[in-house]
Amino acid sequence: MILSGQNIYKSYSGRPTLRNCSLSVASGQCLILRGPSGGGKSTLLRILALLEQADSGSVLHDDRRWEATQKHEVSPYPFLTMVFQQLFLWPNLTMAQNLSIVLTNHPKSPLSKTAMEMLERFSITGLLDRRPHECSLGERQRLAVARSLLSDARFLLLDEPSSALDTTNREVLIRELKGAMSRDRGVFLVTHDERGYNAIADECFELEDGQIQKL
Repeated sequence: MILSGQNIYKSYSGRPTLRNCSLSVASGQCLILRGPSGGGKSTLLRILALLEQADSGSVLHDDRRWEATQKHEVSPYPFLTMVFQQLFLWPNLTMAQNLSIVLTNHPKSPLSKTAMEMLERFSITGLLDRRPHECSLGERQRLAVARSLLSDARFLLLDEPSSALDTTNREVLIRELKGAMSRDRGVFLVTHDERGYNAIADECFELEDGQIQKL
C-alpha cells in the first residue's frame, strides 16, 4: 500500500503555501517532514487525509486517486487516521470512551488486554475515568496517540505528536511507532523534534517556502 500526494499546490488569499509538493510513504515505512512553524506542514497532512482541498495536484490512497478539483465526500478511515495538534478528544466523554471510538467493543465494555498494555506503557491507565479537561496536555496527547495506534488504520499521520511529552514518553512513542511499522503500517510524522525519530525514519524532508527538499 502507498499514501501519496503528487504536485500539491495550495494558496491562501493568493499567497502560495505549498508549491507543487510531492511525497509518498509506503506500508512499513516512516517519513518525517520538518520545517518552520506556519510553513504548511499541517496543511499538507490535512490534504493527504482528504480534510482539505488543494488548488491543484492529486492524492493517492493506494489504488484510489482524487484530483484537487474533486470534492472528497468519503472517509479516509480505515486507510488512514490522523492525530492533530489540537488532539480533538470529545470533552463530554471519559478518556476510556474517547479511546473506544476506534475499537470494536462497546464504549462501556472493558478495554482489551492489548489496549490496556499499551496504555500502561504510556502511563495513562489511571486516567481512564477522567474527562479530557481533568488531564494534562501531555496525558491527553498520549491518549490521542494511543488511540491512533490501536485503530485499524493502515497509515498514521501524526502532527507534532511529542510536543507535550517528556523524554520517557517520547521514547515509548518511538518504540510503539517502530512496532507499528513492523506490522506493515505506514507513518507520516510532522515534527520539530530532532531527538530519536531519525532512527526510525526511512526518509526525512524539509518544507520551506512552500517547497519540499529531501534531507
